[in-house]
Amino acid sequence: MLLKKSEGGGRGQPMPLQDFMDKRDLCYLYDAVYSGRSSSILHEVSRNMLSNSDIGFLCRYACEYYLHWGPEETIQRFSGTVLRIMKLDNLVEDMAVPPEISPPEKKIYLYFLMYQEYFKKYPKELFVTAIYQSVFKGYRKEFPRCFFSGGYGAEQNARICLMYALQTIGGCHTARDCTRLMSSRQAVPFLRKAKLYHVMKRRYRSPELYLRDALMMAGMLNLGELIQIPEKNT
Repeated sequence: MLLKKSEGGGRGQPMPLQDFMDKRDLCYLYDAVYSGRSSSILHEVSRNMLSNSDIGFLCRYACEYYLHWGPEETIQRFSGTVLRIMKLDNLVEDMAVPPEISPPEKKIYLYFLMYQEYFKKYPKELFVTAIYQSVFKGYRKEFPRCFFSGGYGAEQNARICLMYALQTIGGCHTARDCTRLMSSRQAVPFLRKAKLYHVMKRRYRSPELYLRDALMMAGMLNLGELIQIPEKNT
């Protein structure tokens, strides 16, 4: 039976399970787990009763209340080891993500859930283009596993990367510019240079079809909202 935490920190009367979404109840459940009085929140409530926002709230609560971390320190230090120590790993590992989120984005999505007041929407384009730049400019040797494969989220990554490459590497400013380049003989050399040729070969029959899909599902990007990573010094 779930008990409601009173304002003074004691225990109140038993409450109906459907009211557990109150943030104080979530804190009480987590306190019991962290102190060892309960082995898992999932022993008190079923997984489908916890929303992703609840999981984000619990992670933020653990970081702020027990670790005394603010957003910047959390982003720098949060890891799988921290999740295990704070007894949150099972919740995060089992958390279902929206279809537009590819597997490598799960940690970024968790930060979004933890600090939603800093975001108008999930910053997918910012994250995807930052990863793309890090590979293109040599900071990373390759894209993360499942970045371009594994469902709708990975497909959207491929579209966003193409539009970003066309606008920044290809010098395209309009959809017409993109079409002109991707229907020319320069399309394949451009895709090779942009490290997207194999993505095109796996998913599309031609550069034109790759572009058509990207324009329809992603569109031209607002570069002013994205991070620009400097060239790597060699």
